[in-house]
Amino acid sequence: MHEDFILVEIFYLVFSQLAVGGLAVLLLIPKGLVGANFYRLMGGIYLLVGGLARCANLYLNEQPITFLNFFGAGPNYESIFVLSFIFAIIAYTISLWFKYHIVTQIFFYFGVMSGVVGIVVSALSYLPIVQFPWAQFLLPLQFLVSAILLGAVHTGMWFGHWYLVTPELPVHYLRRYNTLLLSSLVAMVVLFCMSMIFRLQIQDPTPFSFHYELVFWIRLGVGFATTLLVYFISWDCLRPKSVAKDEVGATRAATGFLFIAIITVFLGEFCGRYLFLALHFIF
Repeated sequence: MHEDFILVEIFYLVFSQLAVGGLAVLLLIPKGLVGANFYRLMGGIYLLVGGLARCANLYLNEQPITFLNFFGAGPNYESIFVLSFIFAIIAYTISLWFKYHIVTQIFFYFGVMSGVVGIVVSALSYLPIVQFPWAQFLLPLQFLVSAILLGAVHTGMWFGHWYLVTPELPVHYLRRYNTLLLSSLVAMVVLFCMSMIFRLQIQDPTPFSFHYELVFWIRLGVGFATTLLVYFISWDCLRPKSVAKDEVGATRAATGFLFIAIITVFLGEFCGRYLFLALHFIF
């Protein structure tokens, strides 16, 4: 049962952060650049992801996954913010079918704020078990950066596909997602290095078994190194020289590599959350 809870907890952390980050990074696209169908698609995707995270949240709180429990008030503040995020995405997605842009924006920002606060509350709930200094600042920061990393690669990939629908979209907006991917990845590596320095300074940390070492190297090799490699390949596809030769081909290639980056980022974040729950350090 303990292993079941760890797996569900990893699922909850990664998917809740993906939903919030994926919605938030829609801010990189100027309003009116793409049609409402793109935002409806994103709203539907992150509603599904957030709904799955909500089900995991119910399981972790030992509540039956029923319709009433899904939309009912949770037993803690974290559940309340998760539910607020779900309601906000539902209202945001529905409002896109109408032309009340102010209402749509209100629901959008309310959803982002609810999600961000929910992530911070989620991080703070782990403070009693973590073993490194400044955890009250570093852990929420790591969770938020992870949300941006997951959101940048996922929303960026879907936005890249939209160039097939609207080929005349400016390429530099896709470059924004690629740049955000690099920036958030670098921030994650910096936080990881800080945690490793802290780990060296404490006495008798939880030792690495072969199992943990294997997950650790997957985290580094796939989550960090391979994602960085994929970024540089995608960046090369979106260089002005490459775009000038074949703009459609360049955006397609970059989108394909962003899809690969989704796999590497997801695997890295799942491994990082597993090590965090097992060893109580940022990974």
